Amino acid sequence: MTNVFWIGANILFDLQTGETKQVYQFVFREEDATTLTKDQASVTRSFVESRAGQFVTNIVWSIERSVLRPGLFVVKGEQHV
Repeated sequence: MTNVFWIGANILFDLQTGETKQVYQFVFREEDATTLTKDQASVTRSFVESRAGQFVTNIVWSIERSVLRPGLFVVKGEQHV
């Protein structure tokens, strides 16, 4: 069995303080993934691979061309379980 997911980037706002946090999350449809330039995708993949690898195992990361936004890329993960 294989779990397939993409990386989505979001900004969270604390309504009391106004503080913002930039977060990455696993999304389960490419339509929900954040599209990036090739360089941005490479940096994002490296960051997520190093952080997520501490908590989640057996993930193969790749950078792929976005089907929905030609010329941009998405970070995709496949976990074999």
